[in-house]
Amino acid sequence: MKKLFLILAVALTFISCRDSVSDELDTKQIISLKVNSADWVENTDNAGLNRFYSYHFPINEINSNIYNNGAVVGYIELDDRQQALPYVRHFENSNGIMWTRTVDFDYLKGGVNIYVTNSDFMSDPPETMNFRIVLMW
Repeated sequence: MKKLFLILAVALTFISCRDSVSDELDTKQIISLKVNSADWVENTDNAGLNRFYSYHFPINEINSNIYNNGAVVGYIELDDRQQALPYVRHFENSNGIMWTRTVDFDYLKGGVNIYVTNSDFMSDPPETMNFRIVLMW
């Protein structure tokens, strides 16, 4: 009987904890972004190594409420499909040279930074890319 009471008490505790979460992300906004090939900014560390490319989008809609209580989700648009960020793909050219490309992002109040890093760190600016940022709060 004591075991049954203990199991019932634990179950009620989990149910009541689960029901106490009432914050729902029921409002969203979708923002389409484009970075032209010529607009990527080349970055390296202080030694001139670890090359990557970036672009900053000001997005005033990312306010304190979304930053602290909402969600920001990023996608790259590839042909007629979308891939959630981070996007990681492996490539090989006809000369047998292999590399990996990573596209990721971070956000701050008032903006989004998009990053493109090739594993070979070659000086090769990315092509024009399209992105979607989804804000939920």
